[in-house]
Amino acid sequence: MGRIVLEGSRGRVSIILNAVRLGPDTLVYITGGDAHIGAAAVGTFTGGLASSSVITVPSHRDDRVAKDAAEKLSKSLRSNVVVVAGIHYDNMTPDEITSAIRICEELIVELVEKLCKKE
Repeated sequence: MGRIVLEGSRGRVSIILNAVRLGPDTLVYITGGDAHIGAAAVGTFTGGLASSSVITVPSHRDDRVAKDAAEKLSKSLRSNVVVVAGIHYDNMTPDEITSAIRICEELIVELVEKLCKKE
């Protein structure tokens, strides 16, 4: 499978999700604005249960996006997933932060649909 690229935007907030399958597993990176690595999460699916762990770069707040995405993807795909997230826009308002999180959630749903079709 080649790389999947999905995009979503609201106002000035634009999010890009890139994904690639590595055998049965999936590597995802989610960026927006000034791309960087803010957090990395590993999602696992073992014994019918999905779980995730996250590492966050100090002073970054990308952990929610990475952890939620890793857990949702590992549960839906029943495999291991790594999600790297880095989203930064100067002076984001609370509404823009909410929009960024919602866009990420929508892109994860779209990714699951695409990957499940290919299996």
